[in-house]
Amino acid sequence: MAKKLILLSIATTFLAVGCVALPDDGYNNNRYDNRYDYGYNQNRQYDNRIERQRWENEQQRQRLELERRKQELERRNLNQKRQSQLELDRRKAELNRNRQQAELNKRKAELDRKRIEQQRNNAQRQKLDNARKNQLEQNKRRADDNRKRAEQQRKNANAQNQKKADEQRRKRQQELDQRRN
Repeated sequence: MAKKLILLSIATTFLAVGCVALPDDGYNNNRYDNRYDYGYNQNRQYDNRIERQRWENEQQRQRLELERRKQELERRNLNQKRQSQLELDRRKAELNRNRQQAELNKRKAELDRKRIEQQRNNAQRQKLDNARKNQLEQNKRRADDNRKRAEQQRKNANAQNQKKADEQRRKRQQELDQRRN
């Protein structure tokens, strides 16, 4: 037990000497450093500088935080504006594309309608031309038939007249011959 007691006293001695030789509490010049001031000056009166410094630091921290929040809010607003502008531009582009497509479809439908109408007009014109040609051909055939008929009638009439004239000559000749005889 004595050994234990001796060891304990030696350990305590070394520990105590080590703390005095190497102080960690900032003790120098028979005074402690500012860590233990708690806002009192050398005359042990309360010092407002530390409190003011603490207040200024707090104000600066609040100001920086407020500025950071403002910047974040501005960045968010800018991003929202950019997104809304992009969305608006996209909508405008789509509306423009839809309008152009509608105009293209309208022009195409108009061209198709005109083409169909022109084909119908061409078909009607062709029909009318064919009807005219048929009518002209029929008129020409009738005229040719009438001319041929008239010519045939003239020939027949001439032939009959010739026959009558020949018969009358023969009769005259026979009469003359009979008279002579």
